[in-house]
Amino acid sequence: MSSLAAFVATGLRPRTPLAKAIVLVLAIKLIGIAGMKVFMFPDGAQPVVDANTIARVVGVSAPAPQ
Repeated sequence: MSSLAAFVATGLRPRTPLAKAIVLVLAIKLIGIAGMKVFMFPDGAQPVVDANTIARVVGVSAPAPQ
């Protein structure tokens, strides 16, 4: 538990300039991701995804129907 507390404390109060910059960049990324979700899905709807869509995105060819 103490190592987890130390990890969280380091994230909340970074000591070095590099650590401060890393925390700032991660915070900006988190805000950007949240903003993209609000912009892309304002009503909370989730996109419809089926096996063919996943296969196309991943690049695996779908088996031919028999």
